[in-house]
Amino acid sequence: MNGPGREGLPSGRDLGEAIRGLRRERRMTIDGLAWAADMHPTYVSGIERGLRNPTWRKLCSLAGALRVPVVEVVQRAESAQRVRQGLERVLREEEALRPASTVRSRTTS
Repeated sequence: MNGPGREGLPSGRDLGEAIRGLRRERRMTIDGLAWAADMHPTYVSGIERGLRNPTWRKLCSLAGALRVPVVEVVQRAESAQRVRQGLERVLREEEALRPASTVRSRTTS
């Protein structure tokens, strides 16, 4: 089974990006969202940065404050995951195609 952030589930960072995107679309501040969701702004900031894992109750509260169904938050997190995975894949492919002479070697003195 795949862990969070792998092929299976969106990571906390993906969830945070989804919440941040919804908040910004509504031109809400972190303080405004926190107040509407009955949370501390530091906690909301931590969720947006992928440092906090909200409970189901907190996620429902955030969705309510953003006036969207929880399923929309989840769908956006899944979308953020697909974008992140695509970028990571492109970067790996570019790295694999880069000639060895352009890769900086580390030397120690």
